[in-house]
Amino acid sequence: MKKILISTVLIVAFASCSLETEDQASLSPAQALDNVAGVQSAVLSAYRRLHEFDMYGQNSMMVGDALADNFEIVNRTGRYEQEVVNAIGTFANRWANAYRAINDANFVLKYLPLLNINQVPSTATLTSQRVLDQLKGEALFVRALAYSELLRIYAYEPGKEVSGFNLGVVLRSTPTEVVTDADLRSRSTNTECYQFVESDLLEAVNLLITPAEQTTTGAWPASLGAITNPFRANRAAAQALLARVYLYLGRYADADTRATAALALLANPNPVAAASYVTSWSSTTHPESIFELEIRPTDWSGVDGPNNSLTSITTNLASGFQYVAAASPELIAAHEPGDVRLGVYVTSAATLSKPQARKWPGEKGGGVENIPVIRKAEMYLIQAEARARQGGNDAGAQTAINTLRTNRGLAATTLTGAGLIDLIMNERRVELAFEGHRWFDLKRNGMDITKPATAGVATLPYTDFRILQQIPNSQIVLNPNLVQNPGY
Repeated sequence: MKKILISTVLIVAFASCSLETEDQASLSPAQALDNVAGVQSAVLSAYRRLHEFDMYGQNSMMVGDALADNFEIVNRTGRYEQEVVNAIGTFANRWANAYRAINDANFVLKYLPLLNINQVPSTATLTSQRVLDQLKGEALFVRALAYSELLRIYAYEPGKEVSGFNLGVVLRSTPTEVVTDADLRSRSTNTECYQFVESDLLEAVNLLITPAEQTTTGAWPASLGAITNPFRANRAAAQALLARVYLYLGRYADADTRATAALALLANPNPVAAASYVTSWSSTTHPESIFELEIRPTDWSGVDGPNNSLTSITTNLASGFQYVAAASPELIAAHEPGDVRLGVYVTSAATLSKPQARKWPGEKGGGVENIPVIRKAEMYLIQAEARARQGGNDAGAQTAINTLRTNRGLAATTLTGAGLIDLIMNERRVELAFEGHRWFDLKRNGMDITKPATAGVATLPYTDFRILQQIPNSQIVLNPNLVQNPGY
């Protein structure tokens, strides 16, 4: 339904500029989105954009490790080889898919307020207005997630600019329905962009239902299908993403508050126990997921799993898989003795004597699996880092990080000050490995990018222009108002 709807919307949008007659079999956006089912289809389309391979389906989860020091090339297929050596112009290209998700969200935000509320279904626990609020909150959440992904790739974080370069990305709050809507805008500043993301998430927090409401039987109108947790955004997911955004902004008190609020909304806020850690990665739905993308076999073609999936890139568990990447020796060495997280790395003749990461085992078959985007563990890491960096709350930081450590088979730490911060950052490295965070953790703190010895390249200084991604040249040619990032 969603694919048919959005395909129709896009076909009409781009054809209407040059055709004088209307295809009566097609629907305009106003016609397609004049009921709540149509609007929900646009919401689902926005989610679908997120698990494309240029987004969380592969690249978002891989490139943060490939560009830094967690990643070693095993098979030279051409994939990620340029990222490992930080070659000029090679990075993660999120531009197209992120803006498609943003445009879908903007369709929802434009047409949802026009719906007749008397035609919106309700349930015993959700009024018609709250059904609309949920859909609006989901659109805001997806838009914020897409923009946060663009910003960490194409812009410096506010306060971490090099040579005063403070441009963010292009902000759009209305949909591009026809070609003439695609005005040639300039980039907003990084501060303006982060304020836009913050505003979306603050509003989403107040609109979205809670995880408890989401899991209540019959809470969502049956005519609209299912709203399964954690595959659709809820209030905890919005709080968690807001915590991540505040961490990037260095607003540590706010980051701590939002991470704590996200955990408080969960029926079970605890990380998975040490004994269950390795097997948790083979669960169809990860037990720590606050927000997870559901991938179904019908979402990808028959060759996508073997060729492009996270499973294919990181393992050779099935014939034809790419097995491009293994853990670097430096990543393995970053684990303490007894750390159960070492159990997700398997080294044998079958893995070409490299530590093969088994976080992405393709448990649904054919390389298909769900993708956890925000996990409970990240919230404890945000709490710990935020408290430690504020100063004066080492005890609170210890409480947060020790909650994670004791569930990873490690002893509680008593470190304080700089030593505690270093330990927390190392915990982020080993906990979030192969989930796309390492490069951005170094970048948001203005740090040089260390490289593994196997890469054969030197540390990349933070002042190097390659810290920012190159905006696609096609966009620069199309839009004379779009300023390219320095150095390209």
